[in-house]
Amino acid sequence: MQLVAALLTILSPLVASSLVMLFGASLGERVAKIGMTGLFISTGAALFSLYELVQGPSLHLALPGFPDFIAPHLLIDRLSGVMMVLVAGVSLVIHVYSSRYMQGDQDYAKFFGLLSLLTFVLLVLVTSGHLLWLFVAWHAVSWLLQTLLSFNRDSQAAREAGRTTLCVQGVGDAALLVGFGLIYATFGTFDLTVLHEQWSSGTVVPPFGEGTWWEIAPNTLITLIIALSVLTKSAQFPFHIWLPGTIEAPTPVSAMLHAGIVNAGGFLVNRLAPLYGSSPATLYLLFALGAFTALIGALTMLTQSSIKRTLVYSTMGQMGYMVMECGLGAFALAIFHLCAHGLFKATLFLNSGTNIHKARTDFTIPERLTVSEPAGFPLATWVVGLLLTLVMPLVMVLLAHGAINIPLFETQGTMIFMFFAWVTSAQAIFSLYRMSSHASWKVSATMILTVVFVGFTYLWAGESFTHFLYPAPGQAGAYFQAAAWHQGLFEIFVAVTSLAIVAVWGVLYANAHGMKMPFPRWLEYLHRKLYVAFLNALYVEDLFRTLKPFADRTRFTKSYRI
Repeated sequence: MQLVAALLTILSPLVASSLVMLFGASLGERVAKIGMTGLFISTGAALFSLYELVQGPSLHLALPGFPDFIAPHLLIDRLSGVMMVLVAGVSLVIHVYSSRYMQGDQDYAKFFGLLSLLTFVLLVLVTSGHLLWLFVAWHAVSWLLQTLLSFNRDSQAAREAGRTTLCVQGVGDAALLVGFGLIYATFGTFDLTVLHEQWSSGTVVPPFGEGTWWEIAPNTLITLIIALSVLTKSAQFPFHIWLPGTIEAPTPVSAMLHAGIVNAGGFLVNRLAPLYGSSPATLYLLFALGAFTALIGALTMLTQSSIKRTLVYSTMGQMGYMVMECGLGAFALAIFHLCAHGLFKATLFLNSGTNIHKARTDFTIPERLTVSEPAGFPLATWVVGLLLTLVMPLVMVLLAHGAINIPLFETQGTMIFMFFAWVTSAQAIFSLYRMSSHASWKVSATMILTVVFVGFTYLWAGESFTHFLYPAPGQAGAYFQAAAWHQGLFEIFVAVTSLAIVAVWGVLYANAHGMKMPFPRWLEYLHRKLYVAFLNALYVEDLFRTLKPFADRTRFTKSYRI
């Protein structure tokens, strides 16, 4: 039954896409029902497959009649089970939304055919147990993404966005092919199961350049090269330049991209977890680049006036968090993060598309609303927010250590979970304090519930989700140990970040009380300059547009033209 469910999950979108492509011209807008039916079957089968995986073992099947070098392998484990539900579920919602959103488009049938085909390719990617076929699916996603981004043929900006996307993704895809080639040269297999078994058995592999000054461990070299593909697909700085152009595509395409495709980097790291979990240098690099991307994405998002550009840079920041979690060895938390991000970002994009469409068709002037400033900030909200922000970390540590029995002080990994929970709660409280002061008890109660919900959600993600994806004793702990920093550096980082959060907290509350903080003039000047710079996304897109005419003359770029 597990095999049947897996095949239904993967093949249903392909059958739907084939029927739409073959008979779409005669079916008209009824093709939407074919696509929705295929995805409904796929989603139901994916849920059943995940249930079977919880109850029983994983499934690994090689298609007979092919040489091992090119034989397609089906690997249905807990990681692929979670990803199948995410991909099929999100795609089903997008298909339902598109059935009305795309009405009247001359390429209505073609759109549903491509959307179902993209879903099929993504499902092949997350269930492939053979690196060669994983690469084929990975690269096919790049081409399908370019086609869907250029779907509006009358828009020069859309065509340009498609070309930029394929150009950037092509760099990462080439790196992935080189990395997989090195894996085959080192371990003699493309089979993921065999690769994991060899690495877990402690097989000694000689380093590249043995005896030379550039001697490097094979797992470090391989993961560093493949990391380039992770950075391009998940829009890490400066490879995020293709992401803003995605707003030129139809809203369902943007939703599919931001809810599913950009998450592929986190999936790839987890799929190659044994290699990444034994490469501290690569993990440190992923953490640094992910943290920088999260910071740049968040600051740029706050300065944008376009709702879709705001969502684009929100995605960039969230993907930075995901890669940063991978760099901390919290591989399971990265999967939890990408699932949560995929679900809410798909909803945000679809809702934004609905409101933009309504604004373009409904010409009535919206009712004017006035917001009165509160006479004074309530003391209850101030005290509750301050105590939760400052005292909450200690309370969470004691509760988790005593009630849930997590050995917090033994590893940095568990402290990282708590730190993420604290930062997330603090961000929520920063937003809640702005609510009206006339019902401060409601704001205070919401703050408390937010802290409890966020804190224990992270504890659940840290304990249950990690155990679900990596049930082998000591496996997840080994990844945390590989990513562990020097203890002194770790403590300095936590202390500086904590002081920064508390300082921002104080400034926000001072502003709420109408107190002007005495900042030096040079700091205010720097603030204005930085605001303009982030408003223009640090001018990275402008720089790329300036250099692109020179790149278009190269043979590499010409080979990717439509």
